[in-house]
Amino acid sequence: MEVVKAAWRPSVAGGIAIRADQKSYTYSQLLSSACNISRLLSSTNIKINNKGVSGHGNLGGARIGIVAKPSAEFVAGMLGTWLSGGVAVPLALSYPEAELLHVMNDSDISFVLSTEDYSETMQSIATRCAAQFSLIPPVSSTFSSPNMTDELQTGEIEADGILIDENPALIVYTSGTTGKPKGVVHTHKSISAQVKMLADAWEYTSTDQFLHYIIGEACFLADAVTTFFSAYAEYLV
Repeated sequence: MEVVKAAWRPSVAGGIAIRADQKSYTYSQLLSSACNISRLLSSTNIKINNKGVSGHGNLGGARIGIVAKPSAEFVAGMLGTWLSGGVAVPLALSYPEAELLHVMNDSDISFVLSTEDYSETMQSIATRCAAQFSLIPPVSSTFSSPNMTDELQTGEIEADGILIDENPALIVYTSGTTGKPKGVVHTHKSISAQVKMLADAWEYTSTDQFLHYIIGEACFLADAVTTFFSAYAEYLV
């Protein structure tokens, strides 16, 4: 996927991508964390039962649930899923247990990535759905992360064979106000098209900064991807 591979460019990797909770994160730090998550996912025996949503890479389109507040960890979890050939399924923090179970079963999630603050609930739900579970490792901030150039170059080579335009990338579920939440599948191509459309329409540049103030995990994901990758600019959450 072009919006992912573009962030490996030397002119981009060292720039600040996200500021959150009084910390700054560069593109290289986000991608380094994503590479670690990709290796974690690829090393597990994840069940693949695609129900018509297939893909390439180590995970072959397996659905990966992601549970985190809007943060660097959320973005790293999403990118790590893509780098290993998985399909990201954000799980809304506002969902009651019944709706979480519905989304888990409806999308056939095989693995759940969660930050520590939601681990107890999500471990229980993952177990009930026969899914595996792991914490999302904290993303190192600007002031503590080493140079990851070699690791990112290796990851870029691996990504070329996985991030194929027609592959499914994301399943976003509706709020469920008129019935049970329903899933919509986005491909890497459709996300790239949205990024390009907004970048062209609003003439984003690398000097722009974006303040995230949108309620809802799906809105955060769409907003983060389209702004933060289209301009390679700072994203404030």
